[in-house]
Amino acid sequence: MVDRSSVTQLLGEVGATATAGMIDRFLDMLPARVARLRRAVAAGELPELRDATLSLGCSATMLGAHPLAAACERCRTTDRASAQTALAEVERVAPLTSQELLSALPGLSSGR
Repeated sequence: MVDRSSVTQLLGEVGATATAGMIDRFLDMLPARVARLRRAVAAGELPELRDATLSLGCSATMLGAHPLAAACERCRTTDRASAQTALAEVERVAPLTSQELLSALPGLSSGR
């Protein structure tokens, strides 16, 4: 679920404390971002759907959570059935992504 080389790259660029902080913030915000995406898919409002998918997808990409980011991108469609299918994938992958990111934290400065 997570390409650890992305986390390693962040470590090299911003250090352990900042990387741990980014992971912590991502994990803290994940439930609200998934809920926002769920509402946007249900409403079918393209501007909100675009913003919700970009908010979650870009953050996921930065941390190497490429399956989650790809599922977010697939939500960005006018085909409601396809968006709902992609949303189900986001909801399936998000907890697995959280688990992997939590396992990446040992050794980093983190409050978790």
